[in-house]
Amino acid sequence: MKITSEEIAKLAHVSRSTVSRVINNYSNVPEDTRRKVMEVIQRYEYEPHSSARVLAGKANKIIVLCISDYNDGSRRWRGVESPFFMGLIAELVSAANLHGYMISVSIVSSSGDYGKLENMFLNREVTAGIFIGFEFDFQMDTINQFIEKGFSMVVIDPGEDMKRADNVTGIYSEDEQAGYIASSYLLGQGHRRVAHLAGDNRLSSRHRLAGYLRAMREAGIQEDALWIRHGNFESELSYQLAFELLSKREAATAIFASNDAMAVSAVRAARDLHLRVPEDIAVVGCDYTPFYETVGYHLTTIKISVRTLANLAVKAALGLEPRRSLYCKAEFKPGITA
Repeated sequence: MKITSEEIAKLAHVSRSTVSRVINNYSNVPEDTRRKVMEVIQRYEYEPHSSARVLAGKANKIIVLCISDYNDGSRRWRGVESPFFMGLIAELVSAANLHGYMISVSIVSSSGDYGKLENMFLNREVTAGIFIGFEFDFQMDTINQFIEKGFSMVVIDPGEDMKRADNVTGIYSEDEQAGYIASSYLLGQGHRRVAHLAGDNRLSSRHRLAGYLRAMREAGIQEDALWIRHGNFESELSYQLAFELLSKREAATAIFASNDAMAVSAVRAARDLHLRVPEDIAVVGCDYTPFYETVGYHLTTIKISVRTLANLAVKAALGLEPRRSLYCKAEFKPGITA
């Protein structure tokens, strides 16, 4: 009698992805679950698809870090070149090394890159994948297809429609809280003309904007009095927008920027206008990036620990973290710009 993996899942009372993970010999399957699935497989003499037989081989001790190179327009997102990602890659390499694994970086710029990634999983070239920057609907469709295939995956700040399964872990940054903490701090200093240099349309940007709006609303500031400009995580665009905000007759007295790169642009604009920071204009960034301290920008910012993010991601990728939803806390980090 021929039987499908979907039927095995029903008979064993598990998800289809769990069956795939048992067939593929992934380590992060509870032993009782593995035994239950194997009993059904043996009883019905199930023969896996050829690709599953390939998967059953031993994987290399490599974790692939997949970074999206898209934004919601037609332009390339240059975040892959940012100090934040350089820091994340360094921390991931360090965390993986502690467990005897290596990190391989793959930049996903086109649909063809997804096919290459799929082959890496099917050929057991990698043990697991860590995905970041995949937030838009057309990207999540492919991510969900990968999840359905049973690949061991960690998705950092995933889109809201990511499928839930035993083989995928979502790691969520407290982005809404980050925006709220930063904006509340500036309001607490007495500022009322607080502008926000927002990112692009990514989930993290939208959540940080939501935190800003919540703080402003609680302070009783009307929506028509808000100054929101989208710097799209681009330094020069953010500089131009900050310069404009600070040149007005009733100029902003404080700026919350959605990341440290845009905060640095705001500080540059203030200095070029001969404004003192923080006396004339207070600036708070986000995503604490130590690189900027080394070049003289001691930003007041919100820290979402890259080290914590990396450690959680590697542990989840290797099946050492049983939780399927993990969170990185947002913390205020004092500096000299606000």
